[in-house]
Amino acid sequence: MCKVGDIILIKNYKRHGKNLRQHSFIVLSNESGKIEGLSYDIICNVMSSFKDEKQKNKKLSFPGNFPIAHDDSIVKNNNGMDGFIKTEQLYYFKKEKLDYLVIGELKEDIFNLILEFIENELDIPLEDITDNL
Repeated sequence: MCKVGDIILIKNYKRHGKNLRQHSFIVLSNESGKIEGLSYDIICNVMSSFKDEKQKNKKLSFPGNFPIAHDDSIVKNNNGMDGFIKTEQLYYFKKEKLDYLVIGELKEDIFNLILEFIENELDIPLEDITDNL
C-alpha cells in the first residue's frame, strides 16, 4: 500500500505506447477517479537522478523539472544523488496492474513545495499519461 508523498519504484510502465523499465515515482494522489473514461487510483510524477553537472544544467532548463536534493527524502539505500521531478507529467495508474515497491518518502515540506509549484508556478500545460490504465 502506498500513500501520498511516497517514493515508489515501478518495475514496468508505459509512456506513449513505449514499454519502459524500473523507475522511481512520487505519489501525488491515491484517490480513485476517472480520466478519459478510464478508472485510476494513483497519480504520480516520475523522478530521475542527475548523472553529472552538465546534465543537471540541461534538465533544470526545462520549466516543468523541479530539483530534488538527495536529502529531501527518506529512502532505504539512498544513492546519494540529487535529481529532479517532471512535474508536468501526470502518470495515472491502476494499482492492481502495477508492480511496485515503496522505497521511501519525500519529506513533507518538500512534497508541499512540489504541490505548490504545480498549482501556482508551473506555466506549461500538464501532460496526462494514461497508458498504464
